[in-house]
Amino acid sequence: MVANDLPQTPAVLLSFNRQGPFYRLQRRLGLLSDSHLAVGRRAALFLMLAWLPALVLALLQGLALNAQHERALLLDFSVYAFGLALVAFVLMEQTSDKRMAWLVSQFVAQGIVRDSARPAFAAARLNMERRAGAAWVEALLLLAAYAIAYEWMSIGAARIPGGTWYGQSVDGQLQPTLPGWWALGVALPLFWFLLGRWLWRFFTWGLMLRDIARCDLRLVPSHPDRCGGIAFIGQYPKTYLMFVFALSSVVAAGVLKTVVYAGASLLSFKFALFGLVAFLVIAFVLPLLAFTPVLVALKKQGLSRYGALVSQHHLAFEARWLGGSDDPRGDDALGSPDMSSLADLSAAYDLVKSMQAVPVTKASIFPLLLAATVPLAGVALTRVPFKAILDSVKGLLLL
Repeated sequence: MVANDLPQTPAVLLSFNRQGPFYRLQRRLGLLSDSHLAVGRRAALFLMLAWLPALVLALLQGLALNAQHERALLLDFSVYAFGLALVAFVLMEQTSDKRMAWLVSQFVAQGIVRDSARPAFAAARLNMERRAGAAWVEALLLLAAYAIAYEWMSIGAARIPGGTWYGQSVDGQLQPTLPGWWALGVALPLFWFLLGRWLWRFFTWGLMLRDIARCDLRLVPSHPDRCGGIAFIGQYPKTYLMFVFALSSVVAAGVLKTVVYAGASLLSFKFALFGLVAFLVIAFVLPLLAFTPVLVALKKQGLSRYGALVSQHHLAFEARWLGGSDDPRGDDALGSPDMSSLADLSAAYDLVKSMQAVPVTKASIFPLLLAATVPLAGVALTRVPFKAILDSVKGLLLL
């Protein structure tokens, strides 16, 4: 039924990824179409475009594989992590489009959005698409991608005496090798640009949740999901599993180079792990805080109303069964105040009392924490026994 409602509902999120100059450029080049994102083909193409020429140039300069590990492209863990991230950033476009559209459609399909709020709800979706496809944002992201790529390579080259496969630092200036020029001009900017686009989409998603929270929503304080009926929106972090795994892999690759080649301690691993966990908690819970004022007000109102209802019911119950009430309404207070209604109403009050201020659960965050810790746990395996790492990860995930 939900699927049939989607095309007829103007408030449904039509697409999370089909906006912006970069999307239109790919469409003109025939890499995708409005009806088919061709994520598999594009992921393979981006991967080859980014790193195949760099590998060929490295082979020509003897920088693909040699005795000096810091000057060998094929021994640079970051190259593989960047490649994995490129593939993940493209592949997740298909799944995110479907899942985000479904999540937004539930506000209408479940009757949460009142008829009077439909125009505002549709405007929230349209504003998200407008923000996501802003040309000036992608232009800034492209400039930032080149700046970050240059800075990343400069810092890496200066850190290693004699330089790396992508260049060396001379008087504080980066002098790229042939594969380094390709990495600087294509591979790394492509990674940082795609990463920036996803971060911007995440930001626009958060703004849309804020706009939706401001709509006139029909929420139920006694709903069994303990979120007024909108607990489903708290499942959106699962859309970013590949994103988190890719980002964690890039961080883990940098740590792994330090641990394996420079003999660094696992202190770097600890900082990276807890840094990612903090990022996850802040980044993925923060957009859901838009619903906190609504849920807090709903809980307060629900406790007041259900509290009065429980009092009336219990007075009627005592008047009928115990004769301990002087309420003149007697059995008329709530119809038939018997044992089953006493239990049902008490359960409803407990549901209101246990309402959450944020529509998020461990079930929605746990997969993200797992995706973040797996690559970093692999780094730790190079220095400590597997069981010790497993115990540490399990302890972290149970926090």
